[in-house]
Amino acid sequence: METPVIDGLTSPSSVIDLAMPAVLLTVISCVLMLYRYGTDTHCVWTKLGVAGPKPAPFFGNILEMFDPQLGFRRCVKNWQGVYGRMFGIYFYRKPVLVVTDPEALKQIFVKDFSVFADRFFVGEGKLQHEMVQKTVFFARGSKWRRLRKMMTPSFSSGKLKLMTHCINRTANLLGDRLQSYAAKGESLEAKVVFGAYALDAIAGTTFGLDLDSQNNLNAPFIKHARSLMTIDKIIQLKLTLVGIFPAIIPLLKMFNIGYFKYSDIKYFKENIGALVAERSTKIKSQSDFLQLLLESEYDNKSADDDGMYEKKLTKDEVASQGLIFMIAGYDPLSSAMQYLFYQLAKCPDIQNKVYSEIADVMGDAEEPSYDNCQQMKYLQATIDETLRMYPPLHILTRQTTKDTTLGGLFIPANTGILIPVYNLARDPEFFPEPDVFRPERFLDASVNPVTFVPFGFGPRQCIGMRLALMELKIALVHVLGRLQVVKATPEVLEIEDFSGNLVPKTPIRIFLQVREK
Repeated sequence: METPVIDGLTSPSSVIDLAMPAVLLTVISCVLMLYRYGTDTHCVWTKLGVAGPKPAPFFGNILEMFDPQLGFRRCVKNWQGVYGRMFGIYFYRKPVLVVTDPEALKQIFVKDFSVFADRFFVGEGKLQHEMVQKTVFFARGSKWRRLRKMMTPSFSSGKLKLMTHCINRTANLLGDRLQSYAAKGESLEAKVVFGAYALDAIAGTTFGLDLDSQNNLNAPFIKHARSLMTIDKIIQLKLTLVGIFPAIIPLLKMFNIGYFKYSDIKYFKENIGALVAERSTKIKSQSDFLQLLLESEYDNKSADDDGMYEKKLTKDEVASQGLIFMIAGYDPLSSAMQYLFYQLAKCPDIQNKVYSEIADVMGDAEEPSYDNCQQMKYLQATIDETLRMYPPLHILTRQTTKDTTLGGLFIPANTGILIPVYNLARDPEFFPEPDVFRPERFLDASVNPVTFVPFGFGPRQCIGMRLALMELKIALVHVLGRLQVVKATPEVLEIEDFSGNLVPKTPIRIFLQVREK
């Protein structure tokens, strides 16, 4: 059939007819290219012979993990039942090996630590503000080693003992506040009240500040701190975008969109920076961590991949560590306290044992010290049992720095490793009757340490672990010495796990009464 011609030109309808196949071909090509992009990494585990659940294009196995009816913890439990203690999944497009085998965990945490020293984050952590990326939590390779080595002396027993006066002052205020609730017969929202204590303790030990957030919840520092440390589902959306399309990170940063709210980071960058600048120009007598970090020095200049080490931390580095102390300290401390008080309400016999030990160790002492806190073994076991059942972070991550073999499996460089902390600690093979609150299990030295890792394990264990435990113990001594936990709600505690933190679906409320002596 001849093409219709009008005045020597091809008719418009014919042009459209000819163009349609080309447009259609272009659309199909784009769809196929996009599909290939969303699936091209999803063959890694199959090629390596590693079993695991089937991934969905772009999302990998994330949709199952964040299914509100299932959740990450149940997903891992179900997958482990099918595929064993080591299996491959995909965080969006990234291959990740899930590990719950104790021998493999020893290799990751200790034996081959140099291969597994770095953490993995969605988007390689680039969604974080530059100030956050400089912290010891997010740093990698030689930068992490330098920070860790310079900061470790600040967390020695001797340095921690210098902090007890500040913590006691804050814990005594907590006891006063809780006593007022008991006197009025009022319940308290555990996360809010214990969060205020955590902020006061962190501000005092880190910055030498007396915030009194327990009585002043609307001060700017406190409002920004609460905002900074509120994890919501908007964060999940940001991570999803970055997980699928990491190339958009520069665009997001152009608009100040990151993991944390830009306004909160800006506030703390300016204010912590001002504190650092002030300390740098004046002789200070404080014994807080800010001062200790400013005075810390690297003991020798050693050649490294990134050149020669700087002898001292820069002002920006000090400010960054101050910020991470607050971020990393607030939720673990306040969450541990709310869950511990909840369990004490449900287990009065255990609460009585804790109180008896506190009374015996303290005697006539007016306030707890670092040393007598160390003597409270049953209290420590009760804290450990709380952290077992409700770990501060229910997952830990690592990333291989080079090709390696783990448990007989070949693992390529830059592969993510995921350790499901919650699942390990609720595994009946490692902890009989895992849903029963029984502190005694930590008194007989039968717990395999690589199955109980609420603060991590090995060289990258949380640097602030001992400080957090001391803040928790001192608070418990002040509160339980005066008050008895008589009730906690909800009756059945349901937990959400849409982020790395465990969050009660219904806020925990605590009921107290003044202890009769």
